[in-house]
Parts: sequence; structure tokens; C-alpha cells
Amino acid sequence: MNLKLGILGGGRAAWAFGSTWRRIGWPIDGAWLRAESKSHLPELLGTPRKEVEALDADVLLVAVTDRAIEEVAAMIPPGRVIFHASGATPAVRGGFSLHPLKSLPPLGAPSDLAGALLVFEGSHREMAERIAAASGTRFAAITAEEKVRYHAGAVFGANYVAALLDIAEELVGIDGARDDLANLALSAVENWRLHSDERRFTGPAARRDVAVLERHQAALAERPEFAEIYRLLAAHILATRK
Repeated sequence: MNLKLGILGGGRAAWAFGSTWRRIGWPIDGAWLRAESKSHLPELLGTPRKEVEALDADVLLVAVTDRAIEEVAAMIPPGRVIFHASGATPAVRGGFSLHPLKSLPPLGAPSDLAGALLVFEGSHREMAERIAAASGTRFAAITAEEKVRYHAGAVFGANYVAALLDIAEELVGIDGARDDLANLALSAVENWRLHSDERRFTGPAARRDVAVLERHQAALAERPEFAEIYRLLAAHILATRK
């Protein structure tokens, strides 16, 4: 059975779910945006901009920042099924959350949840599983108490990887090497994916080459924040080699 979607919000999560809804041929009733919003989500999805009370859908996606979820959800009339896409905030008003374990592209860029893991928490599990099955995603469930730790892990796996690449780009200091650093990171990710033992690591910490580690630390002395990040990550790798 198709589920008609109503969207509240106009960012990456709204675009990802809306694009996926369009791909699988499920209807979108409309999208609500704040008056000051400059999002072009309704036009991109070919759906009307509506007031909250005018949304006529089987399920309503509250796709706003974590700090605004409860405020926006409170605007929805009683009796509606609500879900949000936050990985850190529990479900609200008896609804559920579906967090894509995926780095979502910006609004307007190609976006689809196919192949991602959707992590569920809350009520209406059967409906959430139906969404996952129809959209070609995988499904996992966690409790509300597990969400913050889970989401911290997701941040390490996405945002902090990007932050480390920023640091790598600055330290390498070679013009035009951005794609090469991306390929380096992708090769490391693939090695990690294939091996869960000590083979997932390469480099001086994996080889226990203390002299090289010390030279790296000395080279980073002018950027103490980088030196500390380096030290902590090296210590983690060294700890796995004991």
C-alpha cells in the first residue's frame, strides 16, 4: 500500500525522503516551509507549498533541526502519524524516527536513500518497515536510550571523516591533490570494510614505529589541536595492537 507523505521542512533530509518517495512512485501531498525559508524543495519535488493544517497525508515528516522538532511537531493537529529523521532526538507525539545512516547531499543535488540503513526508533514499526522495504533500504531498530550514543558514532563516521580530510588537505599542502586525498580515504575505508582485524590499519601507529610518530608530533607543534587529534588517534590504533 502506498503511503502519502507530507513534509515539514526544506533541507537535506526533506529532500532525501522526498526524492525517494518520488522514485518509488508514492504520492507527496505537499510541503510546509517557514515564511522566511528560501528552500526550493516544493518546486524541486513538484509539490505544492501548504500550511500545516492543510497537509492531507498518511504520514508527516518533520525534517527540521533537532532543536526545532518539538516546536514544529506541536503545530500538527492531533491524530496524525509523525516521524522525523534525527539520529539523536527521540520520536515525538507517539510517532517514530527514521535516521538514514548516510551523508545526505545538499538540496538539489541527486539524492536517494536506496541502499542506506534506516535506523528506527519509536512506534508504528510496521509502517516504518514498509517505508524501508519500498524504498530499497535496510532496516534496524534502536531504543530511545541508545540514540545519542548511536548518533555520536554516526558523526564520527561522517562529519569527522570530512573534518580529518580538511586537516589532511592543509598538512599535505599540494595544490590539486583534493581528489587524490579523497581516493586515499576511500582506499582506507575499503580496507576497513574488508577487514575487522589488525589489517584494517596501515601507517606508523599500526607498525608501532614510535620514531615516526614522534617526528609527526614535532612537525605539528605549531598546530597543537592537530597534534592532539593525531596523538589520540595514534593511541587508539596502538591500543588495538597490544
